[in-house]
Amino acid sequence: MNNQCPVCGQPTEIEVGFYIGTGYVSYGLTVAYFVSSFVAWKVLIGMTFDLDDNRIIYWLFSAIILLVLLQPLFMRLSRAIWIAMFVSYNKNWKNEPLEYNERMDEHMKEI
Repeated sequence: MNNQCPVCGQPTEIEVGFYIGTGYVSYGLTVAYFVSSFVAWKVLIGMTFDLDDNRIIYWLFSAIILLVLLQPLFMRLSRAIWIAMFVSYNKNWKNEPLEYNERMDEHMKEI
């Protein structure tokens, strides 16, 4: 990950351990993925909750395999959502350069 945004110069590492909270966002994305894939599977394939019906096992294995493949995307998306919750966006960033980079930890400015 870049140390700062290549477009506006906003540092991406705001403080030490800033991205620990992305675990909560990633968890929410994962739950939303499982619920939406279950609903899509139920609508498209259809399944019953009988002991003789193995379609729910097929959904579970396919959802887990797809989740492993999508994990890099979920990680980047959760980091982008997390930083967007704490760093405000200035639509006039070209005309108004940053005076304060929204860094909270002063000794990290040299890094």
